[in-house]
Amino acid sequence: MKPVKRQGARFVAGFMSTWWVVFAGAFAHAVSTGLAYFGLAAYFPSFEREFGWSRTAISGAFSMARVESGLLGPAEGYMTDRLGPRRVMYLGIVICSLGFIGMSLVNSLPMLYVTIVVGIVLGSSVGFYIPVSVVVATLFRARRSLAFGIFRMGPGLSGLMVPLVGFMIVWWGWRAASVASAVIIVVMGWPLARAIGGAYERGTGLEPPANTPAPGTAPKAPPPEVSLTLKETLRTRSFWLLAAVMGLRQMVTEGISVHLVILLVDRGWKQEVAAGLLGTSALIGVPSRLAFGWMGDFIDKRKLMIGLLAALSASVLTMGMTTSSAWFMAGLVVYSLCYGGLASLQEPIRADYFGIRHFASIQGFSRLFVTAGSVMGPVSAGFFYDLTHSYTVPLTIFAGSAFASTVLMFWTLPPARGSGR
Repeated sequence: MKPVKRQGARFVAGFMSTWWVVFAGAFAHAVSTGLAYFGLAAYFPSFEREFGWSRTAISGAFSMARVESGLLGPAEGYMTDRLGPRRVMYLGIVICSLGFIGMSLVNSLPMLYVTIVVGIVLGSSVGFYIPVSVVVATLFRARRSLAFGIFRMGPGLSGLMVPLVGFMIVWWGWRAASVASAVIIVVMGWPLARAIGGAYERGTGLEPPANTPAPGTAPKAPPPEVSLTLKETLRTRSFWLLAAVMGLRQMVTEGISVHLVILLVDRGWKQEVAAGLLGTSALIGVPSRLAFGWMGDFIDKRKLMIGLLAALSASVLTMGMTTSSAWFMAGLVVYSLCYGGLASLQEPIRADYFGIRHFASIQGFSRLFVTAGSVMGPVSAGFFYDLTHSYTVPLTIFAGSAFASTVLMFWTLPPARGSGR
């Protein structure tokens, strides 16, 4: 019995030594997303009031940030593959914190663009998203979808940060709130980068495969995993279809995330309450991220995504067409759940289709399409609002985009082994 107990203890120890990385990554992702993604939308009304800039102009700063992040995505992925997650995380933390400090000094629209584009969003992406994704994809296989579901709970939990940003802006002013955000990024990010990067470098506690039997019995060999190079991946039709799906989905969610606070303010909500509702929307998606991450290990991820994209289209159309607050809130709840579920499945399906050997580089190239959606979403919403003084038209366009991504996902089959198609 003693050997069995020892093996069981090693099993539990190995399991726990890996999963803590996922929870630490989720925490880092929550704080960085809350401050450098959702939280930025809380500054929107302050910029409009203080400087008198149009919503299209302010939206352009967010969209240009996504352009820069997407164009540098391949370089970020290559750098992560070459240097390792820890060093890249350190670099991103420094860039992001300097960006927040720069934003506190903004006095012109070009300066706003520079601080958000070159500083905050780039640093957040380099410091938290790609490096931690690589760690999770590498350390997990059998429970990869669940691991990403937990990791991607971070943006949902970031909803807790958005009301904090809103209240900091109201209490201290937006400039002081920006400086406080820089301090939080450094204090939180530096030790986590050291811990997560160190775990990756040591290869800490690789997760037991799904078919690991009870301790003391012989394990079954897991089936071979797909392992495509970047060049082979770019030759497949699956890569381009999946990238288009992600781009269209990003157009919808990015446009709504940037404009939701100001949309609610237009409907009569106070700024801090509207920022809190944006955070609540993110929190609503947390159980969905976990649930669909868990389901993705047992159910065809492509089918799950098709259902989520169809529901996303219906929810956005409801939000755009209704004048009832109750129906709008119902649509927002469904939208939030779909957003969360889709977020937890995008990295696992990419790893399943193309493997993890060049995961960072493949993910970096995929972000070129995501960037296109990120640009079109906020700018088109701002443009059509300035044209019509209503968000009905942009939300209807977003609903159509989500429906188009549903159709494309139906055609996005796994690449045939060795076929390059």
